[in-house]
Amino acid sequence: MAEADPTADLSGADSATKVRLLAALAWGWDAASVRVEAQPVDQSCAAAALDALSRGRRLRAVASARADQPLLVEVRLEETEPGDPLYALSGPEKAVVFGCQEAGDVVVSGGRSSPLGAALALVKDTIDVTAPRLGFF
Repeated sequence: MAEADPTADLSGADSATKVRLLAALAWGWDAASVRVEAQPVDQSCAAAALDALSRGRRLRAVASARADQPLLVEVRLEETEPGDPLYALSGPEKAVVFGCQEAGDVVVSGGRSSPLGAALALVKDTIDVTAPRLGFF
């Protein structure tokens, strides 16, 4: 589900901005210096989406950042399958998967009833996790 003007959603800019800010909080990156590589959702994606669907999969736009690739956010289309936290998302729902060596993957998802509320809760949780290390209080 996209905004009234879907340009930022379809280009990957909206997702990239959210991940850029989360990465800046988590790893102390300068958000303004983060480079974005984005694969837009456009007419050329229709065949890939239908092909994925025919095999019981779903095509999702996935934004990611990695500590071992500093100052880079990627937004790309990925096939997801049942069991993947992104597969089951519907409508305005969104999910974030934090890969953690010590705890495994931590998944935060929601937003069906309130996309803004889910986004704010995600930012709050990220600040709570990083505050002691980065000195936010």
